[in-house]
Amino acid sequence: MVKGIVLAFLAFAVFAWGDAVVKAIGHDLDPFEVTFFGYLIPLLLSPAFMKSGDRLSDLIRWKRPWPMALRVFFISVTTPLSVMTFTRLPFAEAFALLFLMPSLVTVLSIVVLKEKVRWRRGLAVVAAFIGVLVIVRPGFREFLPGHLYAIATALCGAGGVIMGRMIGTTEKRYTLIGSVFLGTALIAGILMIPGFIWPTATQWGLLLAFAATAFVAQALFIVATIYAPADRLGATQYSQILWALAIGTLFFDEWPDALALLGIAIVVAAGLFIFAREQTLKKNPSQAAPLAPPEQLGTLSSSLQSE
Repeated sequence: MVKGIVLAFLAFAVFAWGDAVVKAIGHDLDPFEVTFFGYLIPLLLSPAFMKSGDRLSDLIRWKRPWPMALRVFFISVTTPLSVMTFTRLPFAEAFALLFLMPSLVTVLSIVVLKEKVRWRRGLAVVAAFIGVLVIVRPGFREFLPGHLYAIATALCGAGGVIMGRMIGTTEKRYTLIGSVFLGTALIAGILMIPGFIWPTATQWGLLLAFAATAFVAQALFIVATIYAPADRLGATQYSQILWALAIGTLFFDEWPDALALLGIAIVVAAGLFIFAREQTLKKNPSQAAPLAPPEQLGTLSSSLQSE
């Protein structure tokens, strides 16, 4: 168990540094171009996730085509949206808004899955939205496009989670992981054409670093699930906010003010409570919706794949 938790913490640390690389690329490259090259290499390396009996054709051979297609779409568009988020907002603030995703999952589970949500989780959802208001402070500070991109990323990530729950355990692990790499590279590859610019040597280095983090972090999390149940590792994702605060301060000279820190704390606390509450309800299957394995769910940026 301990080894799995340590590996999960390490995986999300790598994810956080990958997002830092994206922020370092900045506005120099089209976000769809960044996404394409960032996922092309993981796609080429995805056979490393294959088990005995898996085939390359499993990437597009789906047992439940419509839920899988929607899952791939939702998760695929989260990365370019998150790229636009990280290049337009302070690092920690961007992460905090992306952590709105668990609350949106709860809302969507009511609408789509007809799940019954009791008052405790309902209050946590309300608290998360209050935290977002504290961070954004509409009417007191400028509402930036990055805020909209962050909320859209969280919403699409939540959609990916809901589709993962609908799919259940019907698809192979390689199908679930590789199809996201394929879908993301394909969608981004098409959308990057109008704004394509050939990267410089420095940009190539950053793109390769981003691709490496996407693959390595996913692999670390999968290894972590060998040593600990996947649903016990979800809370480790919130360690990313600590990395975001440290990286933003040390490398991007970003210093969140007191209200921003308060809002971040509220959003993270609400997300952790929702996670803990779902774990409690899971002990009583009649009260909780089934949770899919991590490779079936959507992230925050690249890490949505490990939620």
